[in-house]
Amino acid sequence: MSTTTPTTTSPPAKIHITITITPETHSFTTNPLPPFLTLSLLTHHPTPITLCTFNRPLALPSALTNRTITIHSLPSRQKIETCLFQVNRSPVTRVRGDSDEQFYLTLLPNTPTTISTPFGRGGGVNKIRPVPKAIAEKGWEVDEEGRERRVRRSVQPTGVDGLEPGLEYEVGLDRESLDGMWWAPVGREEILVEGGTTEGRYMGDYRGWVKGGVEWVVEGGRVKVEE
Repeated sequence: MSTTTPTTTSPPAKIHITITITPETHSFTTNPLPPFLTLSLLTHHPTPITLCTFNRPLALPSALTNRTITIHSLPSRQKIETCLFQVNRSPVTRVRGDSDEQFYLTLLPNTPTTISTPFGRGGGVNKIRPVPKAIAEKGWEVDEEGRERRVRRSVQPTGVDGLEPGLEYEVGLDRESLDGMWWAPVGREEILVEGGTTEGRYMGDYRGWVKGGVEWVVEGGRVKVEE
């Protein structure tokens, strides 16, 4: 991703994020679908704030497979090594109506904003039944009857899929990834350009980005998994 040095300055921003898992208990036996992961964001910054979320914890559902959503087992606080998919792609655009528009998240002052995704495999489509660690680590897909299919899958967890029953987990956000996020003290409409634009069409062409300088206050969520 290309970036530029910002030409404007802005007062520091403070963003509160509260993470919730609904329902807070997931049973692999009785729950055919994963619970939902929800991030609630709030800022009291005097102006709107637009964040470029690409490859960051706020880009759901892809954050579940790039290790910017973190999972720790409790009470040991052992970090769980989650699924990782690496994708090669062209630089992020800022063209209005382009699929990359989804990566520009604007927070308004004193206005809660929520984003959510199924907390499991499926790329945001809540159709894949999670399985416990003992099944996931075999590396094969299973059908609705629990029978293995000769289709490979990640042996590492994605959300609740692949976690160990009988344990409680804390879900958080990777702090280094948060701290490296680009933001601007404007609404996203001031960043986006029209589709016919040939010059200045990429994220890094906007001159008002600020890197860092955000105080992140993150309240982690918890989920308990059962057989």
